[in-house]
Parts: sequence; C-alpha cells; structure tokens
Amino acid sequence: MSFYIGNIEIKGRVILAPMAGITSFSYRKFMSKFGTSLVYSEMISDCGLIYGNKETKKLLYTDNKESPFAIQLFGGSKDTLVKAIDILENLNINYDILDINLACPVNKVIKGHAGSYWLTDLNNLYDLMREITKVSYKPVSCKIRLGFNDINVNDVTKLLENAGVKFIAIHARTRKEMYSGLPHFEYLKDLSKNINIPFAVSGNIFTVKDGLNALNITNATALMVARGAIGNPNLITNLNKALNKENYDESINLDEQIEYLKEYSRLLIKEKGEDRAISVLKGIAPKFFKDFPNSKFIRKEITLNCRFYRDLINILDKIKTLNPIMRGTPNPKH
Repeated sequence: MSFYIGNIEIKGRVILAPMAGITSFSYRKFMSKFGTSLVYSEMISDCGLIYGNKETKKLLYTDNKESPFAIQLFGGSKDTLVKAIDILENLNINYDILDINLACPVNKVIKGHAGSYWLTDLNNLYDLMREITKVSYKPVSCKIRLGFNDINVNDVTKLLENAGVKFIAIHARTRKEMYSGLPHFEYLKDLSKNINIPFAVSGNIFTVKDGLNALNITNATALMVARGAIGNPNLITNLNKALNKENYDESINLDEQIEYLKEYSRLLIKEKGEDRAISVLKGIAPKFFKDFPNSKFIRKEITLNCRFYRDLINILDKIKTLNPIMRGTPNPKH
C-alpha cells in the first residue's frame, strides 16, 4: 500500500522515526535495505542553521540519493524557523519533506519553547504552521504527542490540517509521560474520522504483534518505528511482510546480527570517522544482542574494551566462538 504526503508518494506503511543521536545518514542507509518507506534526519536546530553551527551541518549530511527523505527542524519561534527554512532551501541538499518537531519532551528543548511545548499554545501553533506551509517549497509534516500534560490530540491534528500540514506522526503518549508506561493508542481510534490527511502512529513497536495492534486500534495510515528497530532491523522487514499478508519469522540469528553490526559500523566510520563512530557504537552495538542470554557479557566487552574498529571486530569474533549454551536463543520483547 502506498500513500501520499503532498505530492510525494510513500511506497509502504513502515516508516523509520527520527531519533537524536541515531538516524544519521549511515543508520538511514543501513536500514533502507530492510524496507523503510520513509526516513528522517535527526532533529535539526533552527538556530544551529542560522548561526552556521558545524555540528548542525554534519547532521544534515546525505548522499543526495535518499528518497523519500524528510528533514526535521525544531525551534521555539516562528521567525527563527522561517529563517532556517530559507537557509535550508538554499543548501545543496535533496530532500522531499519538511518535518517540524512538535513532540520532543526533553527539558532542554522545552525550555527553548520548542518541541512539544508548542502543544500548549494552539493559537500560536496555528500561526506558526500556517506560515511554514506557505514558505516551504516542500510538503510539510509534523511529529506530535497526544498532548503536553493533558490530551488534546484531536484539536491539534485538526489545527495542523487546517494550517496546510500534509502528514502527522503521533507518539501515543503525552509529554508528561515521556517514554514511560504503555502508549495510549485508544485515544487515536477515531482520528481517521477527524482529519483527512494521512497519519502514522508510534510508541513501543518492538514486535510485529505490537505494530499490528497499533494499526488495528488506530486505523493509522502507517507505522513509525523507533527504538524497536535499533539492533533489530528485521523488525522493519517483518512488519512489511505481515502487512502484505506474507509469512514472517521473528527469530534472531546471532551470526546474522554480527554481520549486520559489522555492516552498520563500516558505514558509520565512513561517515563520522573512527573515533566518533566508536563512541556512538558503544551505545548502539549492544542492542544488536540485547535479547540473547549472553547480552550482559557482550555489552560489557563492547563498553569497556572497544576503542578502535579492530577491537570491535575482535569482540565480535570472540562472540562467534561462544559455546552453544552461551550463544543461546533470543527472547524477543513482547
């Protein structure tokens, strides 16, 4: 099944969520072969663009072959966001969709009146998004939550549609809940009757069952997968198979996981250099083995003994020699 965000065709229903510190170019490229129908940049600061911050520019890196590709901006004022969009559109970057982050719950972002803070001020939110949809050459989408402290998702989604937004991704928790507890998909069950634009749902999608349950409750157009796919890229493949009524297998093979990690590591090193890549990998690499009985041993090895790529390879080779009991059978989270 395909759908459109403005004039951009999205050929599938499984979307890779934007994640700070995760969805750089190398991760997006690695995940693309598993069937992601749309990928996003990490969050890009409007002021970072305006003041020419070098780290912000690095977050925008792409080979200009990704498609469909959304760039996600965040900011705390209309003026700075509009100025950042003008700068973005004059950079030599091929992207298809402009996404505005109205969901981030972290204090640093909230203090700048950005992210999910906008959900507390609907009059100014409408004014903001109306202006952005006017000035952007690309279709505009938004990522939101159910609300800030209280749930106002129906009002917010209708407001965004009226402002010209073409797609909405909804994390089914409030800002107050952060990432704790279960997502509240039940609050979205009638949303398709309230708006006439496509929307995606996200929150705790760790298994095919999780994804199908979220779709069945919400009748969403698409699934947005975030933490559940980190270290388990086949989740994307299996969700696509399930949605296409094909057979799928959620078992995880240790040798296959090792090869996936090697592939991602090479891409990350090519993008960021060895020092920075290894620093990132210390947080991500253990997730490739999180469901195996020996995961604590593997995490300790990677965290304490990995300084260079060759160290990672040595650790992965050591993992391959683990006896069958240590290799174990993974226990996927349900």
